[in-house]
Amino acid sequence: MHWFRKARYAIALVVMPLAGLGFATQIDEYSTPYVATVYLMLAGMFVLTVGLAYADQSLTE
Repeated sequence: MHWFRKARYAIALVVMPLAGLGFATQIDEYSTPYVATVYLMLAGMFVLTVGLAYADQSLTE
């Protein structure tokens, strides 16, 4: 896997937790189910990105 592809995955994996932290600063304005849904979606995107990076690494080698 080329360095810029690794960089894209790394940036995505850094941005998702930062988005979660940014959302945490606004958490008082939203209902509990909405907050849980947002964090589950962020966790799912994180896991999916890690899976895609792993698959991309293993398929290209």
